[in-house]
Amino acid sequence: MKSFASWMFAGLSSLLLTGRAGDLPFARALVTRVATRIAETWKVPVGQVRLMWGRSTGTPAFADDVPFRILGRGEDGWFVVVFDPAETGATAVRVRAGVERVVMVATRSLPAGSRLAQGDVREETRVHWGIPSPDSAALPGTGWEVRRALAAGEVVAAPAVSAPALVVAGQPVRLEWQRGGVQVSVVGIALNSARRGETVRARLEERPARLTGTVTAPGTAVLAAGENR
Repeated sequence: MKSFASWMFAGLSSLLLTGRAGDLPFARALVTRVATRIAETWKVPVGQVRLMWGRSTGTPAFADDVPFRILGRGEDGWFVVVFDPAETGATAVRVRAGVERVVMVATRSLPAGSRLAQGDVREETRVHWGIPSPDSAALPGTGWEVRRALAAGEVVAAPAVSAPALVVAGQPVRLEWQRGGVQVSVVGIALNSARRGETVRARLEERPARLTGTVTAPGTAVLAAGENR
């Protein structure tokens, strides 16, 4: 029986194989079972999962229904799959898992401090190795701020870039408050710039009051109950 340490390091110097037809270390049905288990763990469609296998010389063939367990959390995409056929001892193989995502890629070098212009980025489908992030995040586009220099071909994503401010300091901002069927809104002057989800403070004309709200849309923020300072 192999030790846990030998399982974890099995295949470190092995050839990595993708989980696509023609390059599989095991029968596709078995690969699909492993991918399905990982997809269930990550709560993503199995069709989005991509596997890159580590295989050392002499890795045995396994039946499609061989029992297995998966070790590791996959934070960087790496797991150890331990196959445990009844007739032989357990065998461990490293596998890296990822999920296909649509990302924005720089079409040219982008200096820090610049803003994305039309043609600076293009869409590509790439594999994100490791625990997938929510795919609901907005893709960077025109007007986004480049916070660090990016090379051509590099993925353009937060925190390297940030969304443009929806509220701009010195410009009008509508502050809304709602409770039950009552809705109130006032217009003030923003004291700071803020992006969606960030806090903006505003002053009201001819009043000493300062209001604080959370930006929800261009030129709009929502007041929390009791916000009146």
